[in-house]
Amino acid sequence: MSHVAIIGGGIAGLATAFYLQEKSRKSGQAIDYTLIESDARFGGKIVTKAVDGFVIEGGPDSFVTMKPHGSQLCRDLNLDDEIIPTNDHKRDIFVLKSGNLVRFPGGLRLTIPTEFVPFATSNLISPLGKLRMGLDVVIPPRQESSDESLASFIRRRLGTEALDKIAGPMMAGIYVADPEKLSIQSTFPQFVEMERQHGSLIKAMQQAKKKAPPRPGNGRSKAMFNSLKPGMTRLVEALVSRLDGELCLGQRVTALKRLPTGFEIKLDNPHSEPITAEAVVLAIPAYAAADLVMPFIPELSQLLRQVRYLSTATVSLGYRRADVNDQHDFHGFGFMIPKSEHRRILACTWSSTKFDERATGDDVLLRVFVGGDEHEHLVETLSDEALLQVAQTELAEIMGLRAEPVVQQIFRWVKGNPQYDVGHLDRVAQMEALAEQVPGLYLTGSAFRGIGIPDCVKSALETVDQIMQQFDRPRVT
Repeated sequence: MSHVAIIGGGIAGLATAFYLQEKSRKSGQAIDYTLIESDARFGGKIVTKAVDGFVIEGGPDSFVTMKPHGSQLCRDLNLDDEIIPTNDHKRDIFVLKSGNLVRFPGGLRLTIPTEFVPFATSNLISPLGKLRMGLDVVIPPRQESSDESLASFIRRRLGTEALDKIAGPMMAGIYVADPEKLSIQSTFPQFVEMERQHGSLIKAMQQAKKKAPPRPGNGRSKAMFNSLKPGMTRLVEALVSRLDGELCLGQRVTALKRLPTGFEIKLDNPHSEPITAEAVVLAIPAYAAADLVMPFIPELSQLLRQVRYLSTATVSLGYRRADVNDQHDFHGFGFMIPKSEHRRILACTWSSTKFDERATGDDVLLRVFVGGDEHEHLVETLSDEALLQVAQTELAEIMGLRAEPVVQQIFRWVKGNPQYDVGHLDRVAQMEALAEQVPGLYLTGSAFRGIGIPDCVKSALETVDQIMQQFDRPRVT
């Protein structure tokens, strides 16, 4: 029987174990695995806490539906009945402008205006800023094919104001990234393709709208995001319950040694014998993978260390509706904050509006995001009390929210967010080529080709397919 060691028990490692188990069974291939996680629990950044009637997410609160692999995993785990969509009839999003919350204009799709009236009547962008965005239809496309930053791309096509008020806050929300460093080809390659094919983002969106299939008979389109009723930890629980390989929790890999026929994995548990495996999957942060491969493939280690990581935190606050009813209406998903506003938080999600099942009755649950490229120090140095004070002070100044929360919960993710800097895909291609020189060594997870749950599941599936090819044998009958 062939043996695989999967190092890292976040969503990428869990999905790798699950699909390796399922596919090896269907193919008749004799493959088993050991899943090793240094933490005391599986799931990585996926963690849910139920406190006093509030369902609080520490990491991702949902998965995007446009990418199919998150939804497919839920179906494969028989979680269909537990999926809940965003409440899109309440999905207004706001942007902070000069200290005031301004509704994000309708008809904008990923920073690109597709409808004239909502965009023209919005006061988020100045008249000159709107004119500059409209010039996208006449500005010639870039001729170079090399990567560029998202800031450079948006500034070139839509102008500086669109970058500051729209694209920048969105990127802070999705990637916790500095748009001046963020790779356009690694994050929004569709923008590059729109420019190449149509010479204009606006023209490309107009063409896409014309070709879009009609909406269902009820006039409502599919929600952009789905979650699970008990919280996203339900996904982790379902995965772990289906795994029948060896599961090692609370054990850190201290060394990875290459052998003539595979690998030897040493753990920090003095009572554990080294694990041998024909294949090893590194589903851990790039800097941790760099340490393990350094002894036998230093070039790969150097490239892995080039993936930067930033620290963030979420501060969740639960309120009784009666305490905040006269302070804000909470009709919407929350707000984003441009850098030009010089605030100490990145954004705030109104979780109990965004999803049902997140607060008892009519109570209110908010989630504040802190950290990122300008405010890492807040996450890494402040006490819980001080971080809580930052969140409450900002909400008081921005939303007028001065009530005392009945529930507070902080999750810190120190060096937990990989950054896709300009040239990222080229570096990833080099990493993959170097890994291929070591038979049985696989890289997977959020450090490479996508940070969301669907991206990590897709990465896991691709890794499993490669492992199956490595161990390809005639079916046993």
